[in-house]
Amino acid sequence: MEPRLYSRLLLRLLALPIAALTVLALILGYGLQRIQESASTVDRADVVILHGNRLIKLMVDEETGLRGFLLSRNPVFLEPLHEADQQIEPEFNTLFGMVHRPDQLARLHHLQETHQQWKQKAYREIHSAPPDASAMEQHMLERKHDMDSLRAQMDEFLNIVVERRAEHSAADIQINQYARIGLVVLLALAAAVLTLETHRIFHKLTSAHNRQIQDVEVRRAESFVREQWLNITIRSIGDAVIACDTDGNVEFMNLVAEQLTGWTEAQAKGKSLHEIFPIFNEETRTAVENPVDKVRRLGTVVGLANHTFLVAKDGTEVSIDDSGAPIRDSSGKLIGIVLVFRDITERRMSEGALMRAEKLAAAGRLAASVAHEVNNPLEGLTNLIYIALRSNNIDEIRHLLLQAENELGRIAHITRQSLGFYRETSTSAHFKPATIVREVADFYTSRATSLGVSFIVNARTEREVLGSAGELRQILSNLLANSLDACTSGSTIRIVASSAIDPRDLSCPGVRITVVDTGFGIPANHLESIFEPFFTTKKDTGTGLGLWVSRELVQKHGGSLRVRSRTTNPLSGTVFSIFLPNRGGLQVIDSFSTNDHTGAASQRNT
Repeated sequence: MEPRLYSRLLLRLLALPIAALTVLALILGYGLQRIQESASTVDRADVVILHGNRLIKLMVDEETGLRGFLLSRNPVFLEPLHEADQQIEPEFNTLFGMVHRPDQLARLHHLQETHQQWKQKAYREIHSAPPDASAMEQHMLERKHDMDSLRAQMDEFLNIVVERRAEHSAADIQINQYARIGLVVLLALAAAVLTLETHRIFHKLTSAHNRQIQDVEVRRAESFVREQWLNITIRSIGDAVIACDTDGNVEFMNLVAEQLTGWTEAQAKGKSLHEIFPIFNEETRTAVENPVDKVRRLGTVVGLANHTFLVAKDGTEVSIDDSGAPIRDSSGKLIGIVLVFRDITERRMSEGALMRAEKLAAAGRLAASVAHEVNNPLEGLTNLIYIALRSNNIDEIRHLLLQAENELGRIAHITRQSLGFYRETSTSAHFKPATIVREVADFYTSRATSLGVSFIVNARTEREVLGSAGELRQILSNLLANSLDACTSGSTIRIVASSAIDPRDLSCPGVRITVVDTGFGIPANHLESIFEPFFTTKKDTGTGLGLWVSRELVQKHGGSLRVRSRTTNPLSGTVFSIFLPNRGGLQVIDSFSTNDHTGAASQRNT
C-alpha cells in the first residue's frame, strides 16, 4: 500500500472518534452552559426577590415610625423612619444594577418616584402642626392608602421576577431533556458509524497488509536473485575487489584480489585489511596509509597515488593503482568500505620507458643548449690565441692569455651547470629548492637575454624538502623552457620560491615554487589535455611527454602541480604552481590522493 493511502486510512480511523467526541463535547458544553445560565438567572432572580422584600420591609418601617410619631409626637418613633430612609436608596441602586428588562426598570423608577413623593409628604406632616382628631384619622387613612399602593407596585414587580424565574427553570428542564435524548441518539449513531467505518478500514488495512507481505516475498526473491547476480559479477570482474566492514575487517574478496594478495577469501575473512593489503611507496619503501583508514577519516572516495606497491602473502611486490569508497545505507550511515585495485606493473614499465625517452630528449635539448652556449666563448678563445701567436709583446700576450683564461672559465661554468642537470641520485635526500631554482634560472638567463625576455628570481627561503634535486632541475627546466617558448621580446618571467603550507593538509609545511610568464597563454580547450602523454602543440620539436613527466615527478615527491592561464590581452600569461612537502626525514608517507591535481593542469608539453 502506498504510504499516502495508508496515512489517509489511519487518519480517517482516528478522525471519526475524534469528530464524534468533539460533537459530544460541544453538546455537553452547550448543556452545561445552559444549566449555568439557568442557575445564574435563578440566582439573580432570588437576589432581586430578596432585595425587593427587604425594600418593602424598609417602607413598612418608615410607615410605622411615621404613624407612631403622628399619634404621639414622640421623636423616638422617628428613629425607624430615619434608619429605613438611609437604607432604601442603596436597595434601589442594587435593584437597578441587577434588573435589565426595560419594563421592570420602568416599574422600579415609578416605585422610586412614588416613594419620594410619599417621603416628601411624610416630612411635611412631621414638621407641620398636629391636626385635630378627625383630621388625624383622615391623614392616617391616606398614609395607609399610599403605603398599600407602594406595596402593590413592589408586589407586582416581584411577581414578574418570580414568573420569569419559573419560566427559565421550566425551559431549562425541557432543554436538558432534549439534550439527553439527542445525546443518546447521537451516541448510538456515532457508535454505529464508528463500527461500520472501522470495520471497513480494518478490512482495507488487512488486505493491504496481505498484499505487502506478498510484495515482500516477491521482492525478497528478486533481491536474492539480484544479490547472486551481483556476487557473480563482482567475482568475475577484471579488477581486484575487497569489501570490509566499518572496522576495516575483510568481508569479501573476488578471485583477482585472491591472486594479487595471495590470500584466499576464507583465509582473509574477518582479518584486518592492514594484514591482507600491506602497501608501500616505491621510492621511499615506507608504509602507505591504508585506504580503509583514509575512507573512514575523510568519509569520501579516495584514490591511491602513483608509485605504490603491494606486498603479497608470499613476499611478491606488485605495483598497483586503486581506489576506496564508502558503502552507505539509505540513511547515509557508513556500513562498509569497498576497495578496488589492479596490477599496473606493465603500465609502470611503459611509463618508465616514456620517462627514459623524455630524458633522452631532454639530454638532446641540453646538448644543443650547451653547444650554443660554449660556441661563443670558444670563438673568442680561438681569436685570442691567434692574436697571441702573432704578437711579440710580452705584456700584450699576457693580457690576451688572461682574457683567454676568462673564456675558459666561462666554458667551465657552463660545463658544471650542464653536469648538474645531468647528474641525479637514485636515493632521496634533503635539499633546498631555492638553490635549485637559482641554478636553473641562471642556466636559462643567457637564452632569455637573447630573446629579450626579463627574468625576475625571488628564491630566499632556506626550507628544505626530501626528494631528488636532479628531478626538480628537470621539472623547472621543462617549465622554464616552455615559458620561454611562449614569450616574445619584452615579456617577463617571474620565478618565486617561498615557504608554504600544503592546502590539502594544513599541518604539512613545505616549499611552493611558482613560474609566472606574460606570454600568449594556453587556450582553454588545451588545459584539460596538457598532462596527457604525447599531447603537444609543438609538432616539430616537442615529444608531448615533458609536462606529463613533470607531474609524475612532482607527485612522486608527494607534491602537487597546478596551472592557471588566460589568452586575453593585456593580461595574458600562465602561472605554474609547484608544492613540495617537507617530509622531515623518513616516515610513513600518505600517498593517497583525492585528485588534488584535478583542474590544476600545467602549461604545455614538450
